[in-house]
Amino acid sequence: MIRYLIKNNLKIMFRSAVNIIMYVLCPIIVSAVIMSAFSAVMESYEGPEEFVAGYSFTTGSQSSEYQEVLMKIGQENGITFKEYDGDIEEGIHDNDLGGFVEIKKDSYKVYKSEDKAVEGAKLEYLMSAFFNSMISADGADIQYTIETPDYEPAIDSTDYYGIIYIVYFGWCAIVCGAGLFTSEKKNSIIERLQVSNLSTFQIYLARLIPIVIVVFFGTGISAVVSSLMLGVHWGNILISGAIVLLTVTAATAFEMMIYEMTNSMIATIILSFGIVWFMGFVGGTFEAYVFSDMPEAVKSLSPLYHVNRSLTELSSMGHSSYVLSSILYSVGLIVGCSGVSLIVGKIRRAGK
Repeated sequence: MIRYLIKNNLKIMFRSAVNIIMYVLCPIIVSAVIMSAFSAVMESYEGPEEFVAGYSFTTGSQSSEYQEVLMKIGQENGITFKEYDGDIEEGIHDNDLGGFVEIKKDSYKVYKSEDKAVEGAKLEYLMSAFFNSMISADGADIQYTIETPDYEPAIDSTDYYGIIYIVYFGWCAIVCGAGLFTSEKKNSIIERLQVSNLSTFQIYLARLIPIVIVVFFGTGISAVVSSLMLGVHWGNILISGAIVLLTVTAATAFEMMIYEMTNSMIATIILSFGIVWFMGFVGGTFEAYVFSDMPEAVKSLSPLYHVNRSLTELSSMGHSSYVLSSILYSVGLIVGCSGVSLIVGKIRRAGK
């Protein structure tokens, strides 16, 4: 019986082709617009691998003895030192230098350009390491090593917004169920089912499962199209797909709970969209969470934050510590919201 109901509800939902088309087109259109608008904001700066830095030795500087070592170390790290006499500020600007080092008798000074902050920082670090090594060597051969620490690669606007708007529209799942719920009220289907042998749980599943299938089907097509047309890169397909499926199920359970409590589709849509908008605002849908100054404790309250972060980190790094929390959050919502819906449904059924 329940399989028949699921099949019948799917047919009802597929009659509302506009809803399915919306789940395919809306994420693509919205993400494409946002990608273009925020591409410059999320573009990570990459300093040049090699640049030229000026230098000069003052008279009597003992550091001039290590000039050859300094040149060698600079070459090994992409910095070509060029000796320069004259006004330092003009020399940096006129020769397009990445920075300038003035080496005095017992000290040195690094001049940096505002337009080449990365190059200046690299030059400053190299000179600090060079002088520390020179002092500790005390006349012996200078041993100099440089290490590059591990870092998290940045995600660009294409991948970020191409992923999170799949999640956001997946959380508007109640729209796909609107046709089903309207048909139920119009034809008094629930009242008929309540006098049958079907339990409240079976009736609940017969509504939940079709909505999840249709929404996941629509968002899945959208994800494939955006990958092919817009170049959106997903991480591990199986893990990412499981996270999206669970979050769509959580969204459906959450919004069905609101519907059970209000028994009004209009009220459900208004409340659901308001709550989902707020969770998206906190969770990085409208402002990339990497730029958000909102406290981590606040962001962590939003299920969209966990899902967005796990999926985008899977895309950029291939792994994410938020995978587990996003899954647990979704499972918790599914169980909790389904429980409330069943309790409300039983109370309503007993009242009739």
